[in-house]
Amino acid sequence: MNKVGVFPGKFLPPHRGHITAILRAHALCDELYVVVSERPQEDGELCRSAGIGYIDGVTRQRWLSQELQGLGIQVLLLQEGQIPPFPHGWHDYAVLLRQKVPVAFQVIFGGEESYRSGHSQFFPGIEYKVLDPQRTQWPISGTEIRNHPYQHWDYIAGAARPFFARKVLITGPESCGKTTLTRKLAKVYCTSWSEELGRDYQQDVVGGNGDLFNLDDFNRIAHLQYEQDHQALRSANKVCFFDTDAVVTAFFSQVFLGQLASRIESFIEPDKYDLIIALEPTVPWVADGMRELGDPAVRQKSFEQLMALYQQYGFAPERILRVSSADYYQRLECCISAVDALLARNA
Repeated sequence: MNKVGVFPGKFLPPHRGHITAILRAHALCDELYVVVSERPQEDGELCRSAGIGYIDGVTRQRWLSQELQGLGIQVLLLQEGQIPPFPHGWHDYAVLLRQKVPVAFQVIFGGEESYRSGHSQFFPGIEYKVLDPQRTQWPISGTEIRNHPYQHWDYIAGAARPFFARKVLITGPESCGKTTLTRKLAKVYCTSWSEELGRDYQQDVVGGNGDLFNLDDFNRIAHLQYEQDHQALRSANKVCFFDTDAVVTAFFSQVFLGQLASRIESFIEPDKYDLIIALEPTVPWVADGMRELGDPAVRQKSFEQLMALYQQYGFAPERILRVSSADYYQRLECCISAVDALLARNA
């Protein structure tokens, strides 16, 4: 007889303890269904009390699907918002779970001995098997991760880490040290970063001549930058650094062509970044054959125009750190202090 198992849980968020237990459960049966339970009101309160954004059930389902892909384990989502909470909702929960899992199952896997009596009463004839209830291998809980994600970073499932990673944007006009600073900060924090690809695009596609840009070039740059940012975030270690964003692309679209390319605004995300480091053009201008805004007055005007764009698009002023020092050491130290403070929140 084909032995079917069910592994239910909130997975808020999924962590190494969950993944290990699921893999063990899979080894104990022929077919396994992981069931993500979502109770929006209760789960939302758990997230709010931890100071993080709401992690909805579909997102948790996606994370687990990524982690378990290729193993033949199906991940389902069970909406429990309309039934009473435990212990009053046992009967309704049992009905919902049987409806959600498409085949009859013989074993339910869990991590809490306290649920055994409820399972015995409402799932008669179905085994309840507890895996590592003392959490001896991975001493972690979802509560601990929600409250202190950076202290417990190594326990967070890889697919869920981008959600918790802090996002730091380095912005400013031409030749203000963005690229070098971005790389240095990424090395300091041993993490990933996304480079500005507009320069490479200008070199590779329009032969290094900014006069040859057209509007579709800026649409493509915004899209390609977005995808590159996404890839960098997937491998972030607590924090990820971004050398430019779509607001900068919008700025240069207007500088070069006098108008905004049609799709750039769809890539502008005012709430994306936890910290925006805006570098004022106080460091020496470096001419490299592609930069065109080297006059000191033009550089400062460009900076103020760029800052006005961030304000126009609704970026929170309290998240923007303007760095005016012309000393590279002081700039680096200022930025390290700001990132340290950022990571200290919900540490």
